[in-house]
Amino acid sequence: MLANCCEVTTLPTTSSPRSESTLLEELRIERQRGVSLVKQIVAKLDAMVESGRLRPGTKTPSVRELAKSLNVSTFTVAEAYEVLVSRGVLSSRPGSGYFVTSRAAHVKALSDEAPDKREAASGSWLPVLVWNQDSDLLPVGSGVLPPEWCSESMLLQAFRQAIKMPAERLVGYGHPLGFPRLRQLLARGFTERFCAVSPEQIILTSGVSHGLDLVVRTILQPGDTVFVEEPGYFNTNHLLRNYGIRMLGVPRGPDGLHVDMLAAMAAEHRPKAIFLSSVLQNPLSSTLSAPQAYRVVALAEQYDFLIVEDDIYRDLASPSDPSLASLDGLNRVICLGGFSKSLAPSLRTGFILCPNHLVSDIVRTKMTCGLTTSELNERCIHEVLSDPGHRRYIDRLRMRLANDREQFLSFLSEVGVTPLATPRGGLFVSAGWRIEPSAEFNAERITAEARAAKIALVGGDLFMLSPSSDSVWFRFNVAHCGSPELQSFLRGVSARVPRGNARSGVSAAA
Repeated sequence: MLANCCEVTTLPTTSSPRSESTLLEELRIERQRGVSLVKQIVAKLDAMVESGRLRPGTKTPSVRELAKSLNVSTFTVAEAYEVLVSRGVLSSRPGSGYFVTSRAAHVKALSDEAPDKREAASGSWLPVLVWNQDSDLLPVGSGVLPPEWCSESMLLQAFRQAIKMPAERLVGYGHPLGFPRLRQLLARGFTERFCAVSPEQIILTSGVSHGLDLVVRTILQPGDTVFVEEPGYFNTNHLLRNYGIRMLGVPRGPDGLHVDMLAAMAAEHRPKAIFLSSVLQNPLSSTLSAPQAYRVVALAEQYDFLIVEDDIYRDLASPSDPSLASLDGLNRVICLGGFSKSLAPSLRTGFILCPNHLVSDIVRTKMTCGLTTSELNERCIHEVLSDPGHRRYIDRLRMRLANDREQFLSFLSEVGVTPLATPRGGLFVSAGWRIEPSAEFNAERITAEARAAKIALVGGDLFMLSPSSDSVWFRFNVAHCGSPELQSFLRGVSARVPRGNARSGVSAAA
């Protein structure tokens, strides 16, 4: 994400054009019911920086000073400052305070060269670039199928049919909602399996990540509180963090979401939304039980928050697995889906199923950010889904994943690596060693060693809001885990686990 590859350059501290007392006077806030104090502070400071009333390099009042002046808690001011830091308006200097950044923030360009090995070994999102740019690496931690697993003939035939689209459609913009025939097909399929959905409730996107971005831009503002799963999908966390959203983690484990904790947290924090997966969650591949799913929907109703359901693994799930969108009837649930996990990531086609009252707002955001999506890609996906062989392909894919998953779980047991969950489906098995990370034994070091051995691992901290303190674990894509090289590597790592420190089991969330 952009904020993770940016360096903010601040100028030396300069005298402010206004005195500190004048600044504090301009920052007066209004205590109106329902108006966030954090948002007021953020908006006023942002406006002062944008207008030039606060110059680059100017030091803002300390958290304690501003809290005392505004008669608010220090937590309120600290949260507002964190939002401004995440947006690049302020920078934090340990021991010195907060300063206005240069408006011409320095952005480090992503070069065409492979990322630095040291960066790729860290808990950042850069391993994704490694998988794409270094074909010599075994993509054990990736989120896609091996190329040879995909139905090349079906995709090529679909593309040949899609390219026959009328010339006026090929050179023009598509429909704001997306290709109508694909939306109709998706609506019919969802209606048959779950509940009634209209094609006008479906917005096509350039993949699930694009859909997630549109939803966040539409329903949230900087300073809003949301819940996320922990561990959970790292792109969701990066996106929310970049927009200055306050995230609180709800533990996710082998049996699904900790709904009792969700209930307690909802009563205390009153979130704007929760972001979660109902089936085959990334990275655990665990699935909510029916009672858990019902209770999540009931809590959303009770505490008035939205549910953003990442449903990208639905094709790989059991037909009996619960759908939050179905249980809710698309009242509070916004459902995101796509085809990158079962077909081809490069086609970049996804969809948003959403309540009627949100359709126009999300479409407006879509058109503002990038106009319409690729009708050519959408026609290609429509051809694939209409092919009678598609369902047989999905069935074979599930069976192949099940076979590889069973073999990999058996191997992990043999070498003393413990799964965080035992999935019933999906791409992933997350597993590791229940041991406190140390300088000699930690995920970053093991990842670097794996890369030297031409293996791309992804450490568990990438999926956490805060680093794990009691385990060292990784997410494995079972479709890439049958190689002798990986098995030899994991045997060697297990042999080095410090004796006396290892504990039985691995915690899925601290």
